[in-house]
Amino acid sequence: MIRWAFWFLVSSGAAVACEATGQRMGSETQNAPKVHVTVDEIQLAQPFSILITVCDNTDVSEMRVDALMPAHQHGLNYTPKVTALGDGVFRVDNMLFHMPGLWELQVDVGFGDRSVSYTSNIMLK
Repeated sequence: MIRWAFWFLVSSGAAVACEATGQRMGSETQNAPKVHVTVDEIQLAQPFSILITVCDNTDVSEMRVDALMPAHQHGLNYTPKVTALGDGVFRVDNMLFHMPGLWELQVDVGFGDRSVSYTSNIMLK
């Protein structure tokens, strides 16, 4: 079981402020907008949801989410469903880690004609 506590602030109006204590996702793209992932609890072989927050007042045209186990070279058995909640926040349902071990969460975010990949490692016991 993994627990990540979080909070985030989203201001109204033209600018979006993003203060997240969830896990910031890494990207190899220089000057990529900040992206945070938040999940309350992950239990082995049980469906769970995550929140993804895209900061810096950046419009998202598309988002794809996947996960894989690098040691086993396989991914998820189910396709995650991404729902935009507004103000740069997205809910991802239908996540299920069917094996313990290291999982790499992968998020591809489309910003207009540009796509940026993000990753975050999750160890599930």
